[in-house]
Amino acid sequence: MFLFRLSMSHVLARKARSALTVAAVALAISLVVSVTTGYRSAVEVVYQFVNRFIGTSDAQIIRDNDRYAGIDQSLLQSLRADPLVRSVIGRLELDSGLIDKLGHSIERQMAQVLGIARPADKQVESLRMEKGRWFEQSDVKETVIDQAVAELLNITTGDALTLPGPQGGLKLTVVGIVHKPDMLAKQMKSIYVPLQTLQRYALPDKPAQVSRIFVELKRPSDSELFQQRWEGKLKAIDPLLRVRLAGQSRKQMEKNLQGVKFMSYLAGAVSMLAAGFIIFTTLSMGVSERSRTLAMLRAVGATRKQVGISVLMEAALLAGLGALVGVPLGILWITLLARHYHELFSAGVVVSGGGVVFGGGGALLAALAAGWLPAMQAMRLSPLAALGVLGRDSAGKIPWRLTVFGLLLLGLDPLLLSGPMQSMMTGLGASPALTRGVEFYGHFILGVPGVFLGVFFLSPLMVKLVEWLLARPVALVLGINSAMLRRQLSGGLWRSAGTATALMVGLAVLVVMQAQGRSMLAGWQLPDKFPDIFIFSPLRPLSVDDQKKIQTTPGIRDGQVLPVAIASPEFGNNLFAIAGASMLPDATLFFGLDIDRALEMIDLDFRQGDPAQVRQEMKKGRRLIVTNEFHQLRGLNVGDSFPLKTPRHGVVNYTIAAVVWSPGIDVIVGMFDMGRQFEQRTIASVFGTLENAREDFGADHVYFFAANLEYGLAKEKMLANLQRNLGAMGLKAGDVRQIKENIQTGFSRLLLVMSSVAFAAMAVASLGVVNTLLASVRSRRWELGILRAVGATRWQVVRWIVAESLLLGIVGCLLGLVAGLQMTLMGRQMNRVMVGLITPLVIPWTMIGIGVGVVMAVALLAGLWPAVQTAATRPLRLLQSGRAAE
Repeated sequence: MFLFRLSMSHVLARKARSALTVAAVALAISLVVSVTTGYRSAVEVVYQFVNRFIGTSDAQIIRDNDRYAGIDQSLLQSLRADPLVRSVIGRLELDSGLIDKLGHSIERQMAQVLGIARPADKQVESLRMEKGRWFEQSDVKETVIDQAVAELLNITTGDALTLPGPQGGLKLTVVGIVHKPDMLAKQMKSIYVPLQTLQRYALPDKPAQVSRIFVELKRPSDSELFQQRWEGKLKAIDPLLRVRLAGQSRKQMEKNLQGVKFMSYLAGAVSMLAAGFIIFTTLSMGVSERSRTLAMLRAVGATRKQVGISVLMEAALLAGLGALVGVPLGILWITLLARHYHELFSAGVVVSGGGVVFGGGGALLAALAAGWLPAMQAMRLSPLAALGVLGRDSAGKIPWRLTVFGLLLLGLDPLLLSGPMQSMMTGLGASPALTRGVEFYGHFILGVPGVFLGVFFLSPLMVKLVEWLLARPVALVLGINSAMLRRQLSGGLWRSAGTATALMVGLAVLVVMQAQGRSMLAGWQLPDKFPDIFIFSPLRPLSVDDQKKIQTTPGIRDGQVLPVAIASPEFGNNLFAIAGASMLPDATLFFGLDIDRALEMIDLDFRQGDPAQVRQEMKKGRRLIVTNEFHQLRGLNVGDSFPLKTPRHGVVNYTIAAVVWSPGIDVIVGMFDMGRQFEQRTIASVFGTLENAREDFGADHVYFFAANLEYGLAKEKMLANLQRNLGAMGLKAGDVRQIKENIQTGFSRLLLVMSSVAFAAMAVASLGVVNTLLASVRSRRWELGILRAVGATRWQVVRWIVAESLLLGIVGCLLGLVAGLQMTLMGRQMNRVMVGLITPLVIPWTMIGIGVGVVMAVALLAGLWPAVQTAATRPLRLLQSGRAAE
């Protein structure tokens, strides 16, 4: 109790300083709570929609590796005969382009077309009907659309909607408009069509098929029994059919959302780091100013341990008060946002318990970590020395031991990623996968924190250097005494160092995000020899037979058409896996190609093997061409074999025939939205034959055709020729260069959004600058009063304080650039180690200049309040308060 009361008295003794520290912590915690609560609320909207739409389904039956219909509708009758089953519903799900009222195709706008059997399919009735009604038969030419389609096409109930496709398209009458959450409707536009009508339209030459079956059981607890009963039966019908339980679907959805969740916590973690340095600054100043008080405690019997605990308790009190303010403040922010954007929060504000715990617990841990050094400083105080000197900062000298320790911490990440780590792990018999896993986790758990702590321990040296180099020029420009300016920073070295480090956090994050992102974009270049377009049909599957028709279509250059089939196998043995990420994946994308034609049309850089050898090897069957990223990720070379899980033949071994690199391969992933079509996605793709894709993985359809066009031919004219030749309206073609531009534009926007994390940290740091300058002014009030008494003007006092904030800003910028560049270089090294991705270093000078400008503006603006407040105080008051402070 004695220590608690002592710590509380220390907090209350400096009300302004404590209030600013608590405000910084509260702002950081509010950011954590608001961002994570916003994420949780958005996820709840997704779950609410999914539960309303398929919530009564205990299991789903789907067909792997087929984006089109693939389940004979007769299976529904067999399922209904199962005594465990209450009801069975089949749906046909396709993609379609959109046509406006004038019959013109709308570029880059797709919708999901769902064929539903009404009135049996009652699940859709849970969707809110804005206008109209549901169709009540499965063979009428009516449709229900969502609000996003209605707004895009400017249609309403009673209007006609035409789906492009065979026989001139399908004309439907809109009878209803349903409402979905806006964020879902914009990303996934939906058109609901009677099942039999859609089957006749999309699959006229095939028996009635569906693409997904929803099963509701009489007792949900029998779901695992149902799965066991039907897995064997389904494999006997088709090896690609499988059962997915409702719980598995939810787990898969949660896994897909892990990346977004990670980003929501990143924003708060960065701001929490800045708040931690501010707490350190406050405690460091308090220990320095209370040296006589602490010495008296030691003199009357207090132990070193009790003195140290009192400092840590003060840190905990500041964090606790910040949490009490920050948690409700964060909820308030997101509540106000939800009122303004109520469509995005249709499920209401759902407070993230994890975010609250992370914010409060993170603040406490940051406070205790920040209080460690001041606590050690207090414990080392000598009672006699501290009683003999008043107000002297014992931390005025450069702590060389900590400086050396900081350099060692900065070298920790390079040691993990480019030092002898690989040789040491190999010598211990570790596999390449294990070595990469150690490097990956070591980078994030030890390397990145080591950079921030290393820069922090180097900050006193940086303060001294900036003071020595720039104090005189700054004093000359502002017309003040340079010796006095030097004393302003050196008089509280750790105080200045902690504030500058808080300032550097936001700039460091901004530098690494922008530099890494821009470097990755710069490293992505399309090769000179790569297909001009990709041709696919959203509504009907393409086949190898269509290749001949496409080759003879006017506008196709010299018959250069490449069919591509795609499957998503898993590896036969588990490697490292990270939830929500694909850095070390257990699955890949299998591209089935006509190898001879692919070598003619795609410029491949052979890292192992050669074209002639590949042509011979691929004819032997179950041979693969792998990317250089795959080679780096798995540590496998030409001639090595590895197992793949195939739905038709179980686990089989494939042998590597070549290792290649092509900067255009990732275009395919971006073009065809692999993240939605396949459950697992990776940059480590493999390339085999069409025969293997069909025989082992059941990829019976051609996913798309790659083709080259005659020079100068318009894409629209070529599509019109293809549609006449194939008799399939609604063909789509993706221009490679346009795809690249779209991906680059989207990635640039993402970088800007992520950069808001950095600017939030700068806002938190601004409170630390105010805090430091207030303490600096308080420690010199007697001195400033003397100066005012002998003739110094108010404007001169303002310039002294502004000069101090200017130097602090410069130190913060230098530290931020050092930390940002270090993390950028190590991030590039990690890309090389993990996936073999080597990119040129691109420094985004414009964005970095903006970040530097923001840091300097934050420092200068934060210094105005202490400057104006001090300048407005009368000399006598300064002398009196300065004497009282002693």
